[in-house]
Amino acid sequence: MILTFARRASCAATLAFASVLLAMPAQADWRDRDQVLSNWEVVALTGRSMTQWGNAWWKFAFDNPEFLGDPTLSSLGDVPGPVFFAQGSGGEPFRARVDVPRGEYMLLPIATYIWTFFDPCAEIRCAREIINKNFINGIDDVFLKIDGRPVGNLAAHLVWVERHNPQVFLVDAGPIGEDGYGGILPALQGGYWVMLEPLAPGQHSVAFGATVPDLDPFTGEPTGGTVELFANLTVRVADCRQPRRCNKLRL
Repeated sequence: MILTFARRASCAATLAFASVLLAMPAQADWRDRDQVLSNWEVVALTGRSMTQWGNAWWKFAFDNPEFLGDPTLSSLGDVPGPVFFAQGSGGEPFRARVDVPRGEYMLLPIATYIWTFFDPCAEIRCAREIINKNFINGIDDVFLKIDGRPVGNLAAHLVWVERHNPQVFLVDAGPIGEDGYGGILPALQGGYWVMLEPLAPGQHSVAFGATVPDLDPFTGEPTGGTVELFANLTVRVADCRQPRRCNKLRL
């Protein structure tokens, strides 16, 4: 995830039903898996696609800008519902301790980019090109490690802006400035999103990152440079579903 704020707030960040459930391994066997959900598993188990969860994460980030880049505010990611929103790197190494309720999935923004519709690009066609061509096609060295174990095939977790059915959503870009930017704006986003299965109670290490192209925040065009994204989360999963109500978190 890249979190580059400018007057145009173009940010990048720098996530049969019965047979699905029966096919899932028991949580006790979590160390024998990568602990990540496939795209179809995400839909089956959460009721939303990865694109929809990515949209929800970015909408939440715009509504709560203090959440971005501040490791002391990781608890804000405990949003209503079955999924915990993790923070990520905005271009500087990011480290945080995160308390996640037992049984919740965890959405990781490994390397994502959002474009809000505003001049010089205020339509789907150019926004799709900025995200798919300028950003996603330039991502390199993507990685995810859970408790030190690398997760493979991360390309399967890419979210592209579709050509025929792009999922435009709305974000609150704040007060309208002198240049006209602000208010409720349409947006598109894409990149690497990963949804983790609920982790076992205790402490875990989740590290992820990538090398991404540096894009001009006003035009979305590549500057020729790159940005290194790195996040290392110490994740603590409580023995109860609501850690704030636990008497004590024992690790």
